[in-house]
Amino acid sequence: MDILKIEKRNDSPMILADGQAGYFEVNGKSLPEDAIEFYRPLEKYAQEYVKSPKPKTTINLKLEYLNTSSSKKLLDIISYFENLPGQGYTVELNWYHRDEDQDMIDEGVEFAHMTSLKVNFIVEW
Repeated sequence: MDILKIEKRNDSPMILADGQAGYFEVNGKSLPEDAIEFYRPLEKYAQEYVKSPKPKTTINLKLEYLNTSSSKKLLDIISYFENLPGQGYTVELNWYHRDEDQDMIDEGVEFAHMTSLKVNFIVEW
């Protein structure tokens, strides 16, 4: 699989998806005007990736802020990975946050309740 890279903008995060490495990252602020359209390339990539995943997949969410539509879209994308552990694959889902950013910690906790994957909370910055 080719690498998918979308550059960060003021209202949208950097996206990196490397199927050969089993690595996915969303980094920055996520408040695009049309989250469905913005995340479409990542969703298509994830759909293809899970057909032939690596033994370990790492998903790093390093979000400074995300709106409701972005959260929903990311959960939709994460759902493609939820069946992998039952098939013998490892999926590491990391939620990075600033130590003092209670809003993003709370968002991560809510996110964790909506996925069957274990979410690791990692303090960064």
